[in-house]
Parts: sequence; C-alpha cells; structure tokens
Amino acid sequence: MEQSALRDTWEVYTGSWSETDAAARQKIFEQCLNPDCEYADTHVHVNGHDQLAAYMTEFQKNVPGGRFVTTEFAEHHGRSLAHWNLVVGEDKVVGKGASFGQYHADGRLKQMSGFFLPFGDN
Repeated sequence: MEQSALRDTWEVYTGSWSETDAAARQKIFEQCLNPDCEYADTHVHVNGHDQLAAYMTEFQKNVPGGRFVTTEFAEHHGRSLAHWNLVVGEDKVVGKGASFGQYHADGRLKQMSGFFLPFGDN
C-alpha cells in the first residue's frame, strides 16, 4: 500500500473523532476501520466499532469541539506513526500526542494506540 493511501486512511480515521452523528460516524468507520479493530490509550482498551464509537462519544462530551490535527506522519510495512495536536475552537492546541496504527490487508486500520504527551514538555 502506498504511503499516501495510509495517510488518507489515517486522516479519515482522525476525522471520525469529531463526528457527532452516530450514523455518519459508522459510515466513516466502514471506510477506514476493520470491523474487529482494536483501540487503546492510557484511559481505555476497546474492540470493534461499537465500543470505539461509545468511547468517542465520551471524548466529545469531555472535549466539546475537539479534533485531532496530524502534524507528522510516517509509515512502513503496514504500520504508521502519527504525531498530532488536540485542537478546540479556533485552532487552540489543548494537547499533543502520538499514535501508532497497524493496517489490515484491505487497507483499513486494525489496531490503533494513542499516547498523550505531557503538554508542557513538547
């Protein structure tokens, strides 16, 4: 798979974090996530579309209007590393982090791991 295709998949996935309509989010998931996907960060470990959607709903309650902006992206052998900013409002950065992704043979993400960086140290 070409790097641009992995990056495109990653960007579709990050967009799903700010989608508030459940049906629209499910359509996004179908494009970019394997049905048996696995997501983990320091707060949670979930499997599949339904559990991830529920976690995203909680994220949106805790960070209204929050969205992720990829600042760096690298990939090889069906894996990616993305550095990102968590942004609210008019591009106010409220957090930073990095995420690892692993992609299924069909090009969709099958594993995602998020890491939140100490905000004052980056």
